[in-house]
Amino acid sequence: MNNTKVIAEHSVDLDLLPEKAVILDAGCRGFEFTDYFERKGHVVFSVDVDELVGRNYIQMAISDQDGKCGINKSADPQATHITEGSDMNKITLKTLAERLKIKRWDLIKLDIEGEEYNILNNEENHPIASQVSVEFHAHCRLEQTKQALDKLLDKLSEFYFIKNRNWETRHGAGFNYWDVLLIAK
Repeated sequence: MNNTKVIAEHSVDLDLLPEKAVILDAGCRGFEFTDYFERKGHVVFSVDVDELVGRNYIQMAISDQDGKCGINKSADPQATHITEGSDMNKITLKTLAERLKIKRWDLIKLDIEGEEYNILNNEENHPIASQVSVEFHAHCRLEQTKQALDKLLDKLSEFYFIKNRNWETRHGAGFNYWDVLLIAK
């Protein structure tokens, strides 16, 4: 039971996925993660804040609270993230699951440019999925220091086995926890 595979830079233990797994691809830009699991026959819900042409997905921000948010775009389209404002709806994982009539996520991928920290830190219903593949973004948010992320991962270790807790540099963006896999205990 350790068939960990990296799909679009996100680790997943394939042995832990049931047939027809229910998967959330939050930060679906490029759709590589979505496409991989759809080809395997899984049910994938794709979400992104950006307007992505030619694909069916939910254009919305995933956050630690429901409401409105602003969108901060930069020269790097991979660094679009939410801020204060009223440009777009934002929604919690719990509210999204209720709206989609999802009882339990088998896998959640969080690659949402810094908001994954707030979601995982403020979520009251851990474990939020059987597996959570997360790319943190310490380089996008000043409050996300190595110490803050270590504190969060230590807190999450009560609910999850943590794999790939490697502080490393990638993408020319400095050090970060780029590919953490949380597996529900």
